[in-house]
Amino acid sequence: MTLKRLRRHWDVLGKKDPLWAVLASDDKRGNRWQVDEFFATGQGEIEEVTKHVEALGVELDHGNALDFGCGVGRLTQALADRFEVVWGVDIAPSMIERANHYDRHPGTCHYRLNERPDLQMFESESFGFIYSNIVLQHIEPRHQRSYLKEFVRVLAPGGVLVFQLPSERIERESGTWGRLRRGIRSTAPAPILNAYRRIRWGRRALIEMWGMPRDEVTGLLRGEGATILDVRADRFAGAHWAGFRYTVTK
Repeated sequence: MTLKRLRRHWDVLGKKDPLWAVLASDDKRGNRWQVDEFFATGQGEIEEVTKHVEALGVELDHGNALDFGCGVGRLTQALADRFEVVWGVDIAPSMIERANHYDRHPGTCHYRLNERPDLQMFESESFGFIYSNIVLQHIEPRHQRSYLKEFVRVLAPGGVLVFQLPSERIERESGTWGRLRRGIRSTAPAPILNAYRRIRWGRRALIEMWGMPRDEVTGLLRGEGATILDVRADRFAGAHWAGFRYTVTK
């Protein structure tokens, strides 16, 4: 999916069911999230992440923070309780519009639309903390690589980058149908694969998933001059994906 199509896709989701699109749960589909409950999940997540970083013996710079793929600001607002200035960027205009609508930290949170395969809007070494969760997994690997390089570029010396990314799909299907589906995914050109996904999902929202092997991620980061502090398994990508949360400094 090109960035143009990705923008259009998430813009539609942001208009129809923005909170569920950000944090999907079967019982919340159809605008069933309560706003306070939704944003409370962000508070809990950021509290856990910052404690994890501190447990690694790293002192956080509480100046500027970046929330990449901010959606409606679920994590941006939680970061605003801990950092002086927080920037949230997203590819979908409707998400940025909703983020400004829900913003409870005017003057601290700043939301910007970013439709580029880079973070050119920010100068190098701008942020002491960068966080991205359940975002990169929806972006094709060629753009994942570009954004990872940009994360390192805009990270200040001594700053901390934390992000989540699936590594590989865990196959749980068996039998003839399972083998057929695995064959389609492993050999079909992208247009055929996308058509297959649309047939499979029907009229439900199609949210594409992409991964990158752990060794490739760590090799890319080190090649950009970053230091890997911690890599730990997580399941944010769902039951059918193995993935990791990376904690990085520079």
